[in-house]
Amino acid sequence: MKTRQWFALASALIIFIAGLSSCNKANAVKDADKALGKYEITDASSPIQCIELTRAGEYIITKNPAKTKSDSDLDLDDVWVYGKFTFVDGAYILQGFGEIAINLLRGGAAEILIDRNGWDPFTVHAQQAATVQETTINRRLCRHWNFKKTYFSLAFSDLPFLDFSFELPGCDFSKWFEKTGDEEGEEELEEECKGLIFTESGTYAVLFDNGKVNVGSWAWENTADGSLKCEWNEQYKSHFKDYRFHGGLTVDVSEDDPATCTIVHSFETTMERYKLFKGYISHSMRTALTYYLEEAK
Repeated sequence: MKTRQWFALASALIIFIAGLSSCNKANAVKDADKALGKYEITDASSPIQCIELTRAGEYIITKNPAKTKSDSDLDLDDVWVYGKFTFVDGAYILQGFGEIAINLLRGGAAEILIDRNGWDPFTVHAQQAATVQETTINRRLCRHWNFKKTYFSLAFSDLPFLDFSFELPGCDFSKWFEKTGDEEGEEELEEECKGLIFTESGTYAVLFDNGKVNVGSWAWENTADGSLKCEWNEQYKSHFKDYRFHGGLTVDVSEDDPATCTIVHSFETTMERYKLFKGYISHSMRTALTYYLEEAK
């Protein structure tokens, strides 16, 4: 008798838990556009820290590396997942990841049912992140950009005969390494950048040809002159060697052709050069990287 009662209770619990999951999905948004944005997960035990869905049908997931590796062993490939998504029957199907259903609550709160390939489905609580102001320049900037070409120039303050510049196809720095023999730089920048994404939630992502993605945040310093500040997450700064897309940038999104964009990243460094009888002398140099981009189709 007790055994029958235990089985009855267990069956009831299973039905109840299944009912909770189906209830979450039943209450999920039915309009794909209604739940677009960035969700910061508030459950500390969650293996996922953040989920962002963009207007272009792309997703960016930030995993919780503390659940997998120590900081000293951390590889940034363990942190972010990027891909395309579709919306079917109240669920966002995330290519290469699994699916999620979002139940919007009051005050920007949300419940997200996550069903990842290889994981048992689970529900987390999240808070929708604030979005940037709805302005013309933000609408122009916030999209997925592909690289058409990159213009590289190097100018010395006191050694003009060493100045040089050249054009790179897309964002492929192999020509730079051939010209300079910079083997250390080649190792650090061996991956070719394929695209940049700016989102309304203040996220920017750098996409590479091998499927990797690095994610940071962006904010305007001065919209009048197009000054933009891009920063890596403080937690991961020590892991980044790629100098091309962080710090101060200048952005120009064409009013005549909003499907094109130009980004300029200029910075100053020093170089030591040996001079007879004087030893090593420091020379200041200014590097400018000009990226010509077009909207991804």
